[in-house]
Amino acid sequence: MNMKRLKRMLHRALRPGTAVFIAALLFAGSCGRGEDAAPETPPAVDYYSLVRSADKLVLSEMSINKMATLQDLKLDQAKGGRQTVGALVNMFKIGTRKGAYSYNTYLRAYIDLSELRPEDVQVDTAAKVMRIQLPPVRTEFAGRDVEVREDHYRVTGLRSDISAEERARVKEAMNEALKREVEERSGFRDRLRLSARDKANSYFTALAAEQGLAAEITFK
Repeated sequence: MNMKRLKRMLHRALRPGTAVFIAALLFAGSCGRGEDAAPETPPAVDYYSLVRSADKLVLSEMSINKMATLQDLKLDQAKGGRQTVGALVNMFKIGTRKGAYSYNTYLRAYIDLSELRPEDVQVDTAAKVMRIQLPPVRTEFAGRDVEVREDHYRVTGLRSDISAEERARVKEAMNEALKREVEERSGFRDRLRLSARDKANSYFTALAAEQGLAAEITFK
């Protein structure tokens, strides 16, 4: 190769655009040949916050039905002079007067997770087990139907219609009787607590499984 031809080749190779292109290739090549970047360490999981996802975890609910009848006061049910007079009058009225009413009250079981403490959630990374000590399951009344249902109504002859005030009184009487039954008979609350514990076990077992952990759950 003669000297003139060599100079022409060098001149073409070193034109500005070609030089930039060569530099870019060299830079890219050097980056590719550099040491691999160290993998980022994943952030540590805050298991306590994961378990305490809400302050109040409602787990189970039941509906309790109460029924009562309303009819004219009978003489043997009367108390005091006024009721006795009213019962005597009812004895001589023609016709019948009777209504049957019912409504639902709702009872629910929940765990107050605001009582949970960091030491209540322990994770054994070697054994891959999450141990959770939950607050006790509690129950509470969660409201009642606004209106009573009229299941039966029969007023005939000279009997007077059942008034709204009478319906309101029978509803309050049913409500008080139902609350007494729930407090005095533990069956309602026991069944609800048992159901809530089962659901809590299922819920937190699934939560631990999402982190690749088994779960051991106890209640205070």
